[in-house]
Amino acid sequence: MTRRITRKQLKQSDEFVSTVDTVIQWIVDNWRPIVAGLGAVCVVAVAWWLIGMWSESRADDAALALHRAVTTFEGDDSVGQMVPAGDADAAEAELQQVIDDYGSSDQADMARLYLARIHFDRGETDAARDLLVGLAERRTDDPIGRVATLDLIHLRIASGQATEVAAELEAMVVGTDTGLPRDVALYELGQLYLAEQNPTQARDYFSTLIEEFPESPYLQLAQQRLAELG
Repeated sequence: MTRRITRKQLKQSDEFVSTVDTVIQWIVDNWRPIVAGLGAVCVVAVAWWLIGMWSESRADDAALALHRAVTTFEGDDSVGQMVPAGDADAAEAELQQVIDDYGSSDQADMARLYLARIHFDRGETDAARDLLVGLAERRTDDPIGRVATLDLIHLRIASGQATEVAAELEAMVVGTDTGLPRDVALYELGQLYLAEQNPTQARDYFSTLIEEFPESPYLQLAQQRLAELG
């Protein structure tokens, strides 16, 4: 049996054909800007790909340069050593070159951390402080920024500002200051009071860390300090 086509179906078919004709005519009338637009999209896509490739290559170069500078500073057999055994003067030049070549990249900021350490070891506290303050302010809530904040705390304690630092660490413990995670602040307070010959206060902070942060990377250190305190 032959299927009959209704008027509604004929009307829908005519509308579809009309729409297709309209689209085709619009493309014919506007083919130049369409081609130009597609060309622009292709250019942008290729440019984006090239920039990505260049950025990746540049990051690899920066990482290699930083690795060389750190090896110069720490020495070839630096694994497991607490004290650098390399050439600090040569490392300083290499670290500065990483900064000059790679600006504010992660690798350049890591180089600034090492430079600050070199300055601190030499007793050049102002130069070390400038580098650390810049990193801590520019990279808040960032691993590099937190390391800079921690190093800055150590520098300030060594410079006789233990009282002020203790107040700031207390603020980090209660959460009103987010410069460092709470477990790190607790450990640093314990260490500070150990250095201040206040073992009772130090024990309280180490105990709190162990009780409240059983998965902290500082857990074993805090347990060791408590064992030493008896």
